[in-house]
Amino acid sequence: MPAYNSGSEVAAIIAAGLSPRFFRLQPDLTPDFDDMQSAVGRRTRVLQVIHYFGFPQPLPELTAFCTRNGLLLVEDCAPALFSRDASQQPLGLSGAFSIFSLHKTLPLPHGGLLVVNDPKISLTPDLEEPEPAFGAELLPGRVFEGLRMRHPGPAAWLRHTFPTAARNGNGHGVREVLFGEAFDPESALTGASELVRRMALRSDPAVVVAERRRNYELLSALLPRCWQLFPDLPEGVCPLYLPFLVPDKPAALRRLHANGLELFPYWSVAHPAIADGAFPEAERLRAHLLALPVYPGMSTRDVEYLANAVSAVVRSSRE
Repeated sequence: MPAYNSGSEVAAIIAAGLSPRFFRLQPDLTPDFDDMQSAVGRRTRVLQVIHYFGFPQPLPELTAFCTRNGLLLVEDCAPALFSRDASQQPLGLSGAFSIFSLHKTLPLPHGGLLVVNDPKISLTPDLEEPEPAFGAELLPGRVFEGLRMRHPGPAAWLRHTFPTAARNGNGHGVREVLFGEAFDPESALTGASELVRRMALRSDPAVVVAERRRNYELLSALLPRCWQLFPDLPEGVCPLYLPFLVPDKPAALRRLHANGLELFPYWSVAHPAIADGAFPEAERLRAHLLALPVYPGMSTRDVEYLANAVSAVVRSSRE
């Protein structure tokens, strides 16, 4: 699996009794095939790839690599719901099986998908039905964070009048729901609630893709191309975020927070299984990459505000 990852998938693999081996990435986040080949050992059985930020990995080359080495290909499509490859085939159909996250792309509190493509593989986990209100306890925090960004005055009154609801236990309801990267073995076999299933099926993929692409292209046009990891948006990609490199990530996050933009410190910490210094490319991404939101609910004004705030961070770093 690639050395640049969230860490939760590493924890899940280890919890299943498997041993992960890591490989380097190229600057465009595609695999370094020579290093990937050196990571294949006598007992290696699976190659896991991640479609970062919704951008497809080179699936024909990866499929051929797996055929040569007798490996099963697993596609991590958690950041790539609704994305397609260069041939406009939906991502997740090339691997033996594929993993999707619903709540990363859609406004849902939880939910994932397991898609099995290899008829020789039987994956039918006995999933537990979650409590009816599973995830709902974080809803007040999500609502408050949105209100705080758009209407700071009423949000301050709400925090003073209803402190418990506003704090939602820790004051970071949005982040806890959308960006939790920890692997919890106790909830690993908990399925999606019926409410989440219904809400997911009511979502219109065409609308989600169109709005995310619109916001990505607008934000990309307002920011320096040299700091963007993917300044061009290929046809068929449903972007999760716009990845943007900054000289000082902690300072950038603090400055953006002061402007009402509480961004998630995307994949800043490596899993302990990844040795320090072994993968400098991944460490550089952890130290410098910001994941800029392109949510469908963002207006043109929101995108412009975000672009101005990020541009100010870049200018201050040069002074």
